[in-house]
Amino acid sequence: MQMQCLFRIKMVLACLFCFVCEWACAFTLSSGDTVQCDVSLNGRTGVATEIWVSYTDIKDRHPELGRAVAVMRPDAEGWPTIILDAEAFKRTGKGTPAIWDFVYFHECAHAQQPELGEIGANCVAYLEMEKRGLMSYHRMKEIEAMHLSMMTLPMEYGGSGPQFWHQTLQCAKKSKE
Repeated sequence: MQMQCLFRIKMVLACLFCFVCEWACAFTLSSGDTVQCDVSLNGRTGVATEIWVSYTDIKDRHPELGRAVAVMRPDAEGWPTIILDAEAFKRTGKGTPAIWDFVYFHECAHAQQPELGEIGANCVAYLEMEKRGLMSYHRMKEIEAMHLSMMTLPMEYGGSGPQFWHQTLQCAKKSKE
């Protein structure tokens, strides 16, 4: 009887661990390093929540993602939550690691500075990758190609992918001056 109880407790703890990891584990960068998005907001300090969304049918994709592979949304208490498309990551993560690093830092920038616009979040992501030694010429070109492939975008993104990228580079250059 005691052995069964102990087994059940271990199973519950294992399930709880899996649940918590799906919602709050650190992001693994292409360098192999893990990072968490540290946030100080309204007198509270902690780590932005991460939700990796898995699905078998595209109809079951998280509605907050829209056409994006990641978004930052505040939870019910206003705490930043980064929602990532796990299926898109599985399909493209190995082939486009710099893009996923960039996407993560972009959403983290939104979590850390909710007032930041899209170009500002891109700028912060670019600078963060440079600071961490993750922005080589080839990685920058990979991220640039992704932006250049986006055609029409809402005005908060500059109106198009090429303009979005141009304004990102202008912001990064200005920030370094």
